[in-house]
Amino acid sequence: MKEMKLMRTHCFAEVNGTRIYYEMIGEGDVLVLIHSGYTDLRLWDDQFELFGKHFKVIRYDIRGFGRSNKPSKPFSQFEDLKELLNHLGIDKVHLVGVSMGGSIAIDFTLQYPDSVECLVLSGSSLNGYLYANDEASSQRNLAGMSIVKRDENFNQSVEFMLDNPMWRQSNLKTRQRLKNMFMDTSLEWVLDDLVQIAKPHASERLFEIRKRTLLIVGTEDSLPIIEIASVLESGITSAKKVTVNGTGHLPNLDKPEEFNKIVLDFLLNKK
Repeated sequence: MKEMKLMRTHCFAEVNGTRIYYEMIGEGDVLVLIHSGYTDLRLWDDQFELFGKHFKVIRYDIRGFGRSNKPSKPFSQFEDLKELLNHLGIDKVHLVGVSMGGSIAIDFTLQYPDSVECLVLSGSSLNGYLYANDEASSQRNLAGMSIVKRDENFNQSVEFMLDNPMWRQSNLKTRQRLKNMFMDTSLEWVLDDLVQIAKPHASERLFEIRKRTLLIVGTEDSLPIIEIASVLESGITSAKKVTVNGTGHLPNLDKPEEFNKIVLDFLLNKK
């Protein structure tokens, strides 16, 4: 018997005075996928339809990324998410965030705990957390700030960033997918420091999070991200940490089969 094709929605929502692009697939409990910095919703190509067999899945371009509008005034990423959910008439979600997407999910949970069922945080950043710079982190930050500016060094900066061990991809196909997102991302607006984060900082309030939480971290990720995973594990009461061997900052892109199994096992087994 032929498998029924899932219905897929893609459109823009007017949110907090801007336009946010989103895609939706599947039925049931709502699962929101929040991408990392330097990328867009294509980061979830290996999860979107698969997770849509079990949930109503929403992936969206954070303001300033992908097809969503670029910011021109101060804004809150987690408030944009809240208003997107309000626009769609959704009041309860599972959140899956990678890197920056993880910090957005954390801030959202602290601000709107009744709207969150559970959390999956992969290679998450953490607003307010301070750490000593290590060499790998410094190189990433240098390359990251370089690809913010579309100057004569842009292409070279993208390659430099792709070569950083924390962004490692195990094959040329996934490297090209990541490169495409880096090349398509225009982040000049970042220099204006427009993003407003939750106060007090999330790093001071982790004890407030009482939701089931899965932490995923690649063994080859940068030292600060590995440190943050440990901070989250000790700070969030119901947190469980899983490491993915031989991968860096984006295991959902680099090792999707392993990542997908870990996440679905967590989401579908509520014990």
